Amino acid sequence: MKRLWLSLLLMALTLIACKEQQTQSQRVTPFSQLAASVPDAAPVVPGNPVVLPADHASHPAFRLEWWYLTATLSDISDRPYGLQFTLFRFTQPDATDNAWSDRQRWLAHVSLHTPDTHYFEEKVARGGVGNAGVYTSPFRAFIDHWQWQASPGTQDYKMFPSTLSVSATDKVSVSLQMRSTGPAVLHGDNGFSQKSADGRFRSYYYSVPFIDIRGSVEIDNKTLTVQGDGWFDHEWTSQLARGDALGWDWLSLSLDNGQKLMAFNMYVEGEPPFTTGTLINADGSSRTLSADEISLTPSGYEQINGKRLPVTWSVSIASAGIDIRISPFKKKQFNPGVAQYYEGRVEVTGSHRGRGFLELTGY
Repeated sequence: MKRLWLSLLLMALTLIACKEQQTQSQRVTPFSQLAASVPDAAPVVPGNPVVLPADHASHPAFRLEWWYLTATLSDISDRPYGLQFTLFRFTQPDATDNAWSDRQRWLAHVSLHTPDTHYFEEKVARGGVGNAGVYTSPFRAFIDHWQWQASPGTQDYKMFPSTLSVSATDKVSVSLQMRSTGPAVLHGDNGFSQKSADGRFRSYYYSVPFIDIRGSVEIDNKTLTVQGDGWFDHEWTSQLARGDALGWDWLSLSLDNGQKLMAFNMYVEGEPPFTTGTLINADGSSRTLSADEISLTPSGYEQINGKRLPVTWSVSIASAGIDIRISPFKKKQFNPGVAQYYEGRVEVTGSHRGRGFLELTGY
């Protein structure tokens, strides 16, 4: 564990040094430092579709992977909250499998935003030790006492119904019951998600965007009953760990007419941003959006930790009659961990109303 912390600290210091030398217009993805130069890493190739529920499992042959849950919640007084639980897996380039651990490393984040406070905690672990990982019989994604656990009797590999039990610092404890109310959605070509115009950058990517959540949040020994909507993303890749993959602007939105929208701008060294998305209907049917169909335009900024971040956006999909504005529900929704990035709840106004999450990396 000491060696892992020293390694992560060195990565963080390297990132800080690099950023101090950069101009404001330059970008760097935090993940390039975590999983670079693994010669035997598996590539993402077209024609190899995502298969569920088997692909809820871990894919250790790939450099980088995450299981990502965001939730827009409210208590009985309609006070809003934004919750994130993410479990990352990455391959450490200089590590080898041995009697003490394997090459995999685990990093997890819990973030809870109330209207006036941010609670955040980060955990790290070695692979092969037993205190972090993803199991499928039944499904369980965990690090230490943070647990996403399928309910008793759930078929192997299946994620729902399930319970999430996490905490953030010593002030927040979360216990949520989750059930899926719609199908999983495979992005791109059956889960093969292209991230650049030339196709060099890509991932396997699917979402479960229809999740009903109910449970409790305890803050400073006060227990609140909450409910709301969840969105789960699972993505694995080797290409996005490269140093010339410079981050992204990503949105997941639930609209008032039952539609869902995932969209992103991907930034690659020497190329213009690559924009695409998936428009999901209330019945779970979906279609991929090309850059000609969707426009993601920043319209407002915040200065956070010396970074100028685009936190307000205009999103237009003329073919679907969507012309909306995305705004943060509070200021400074920034995760300050080893891999630093913006992740926050947003509200939707315009042709449709709704809510969701915005993620910004590489700034």
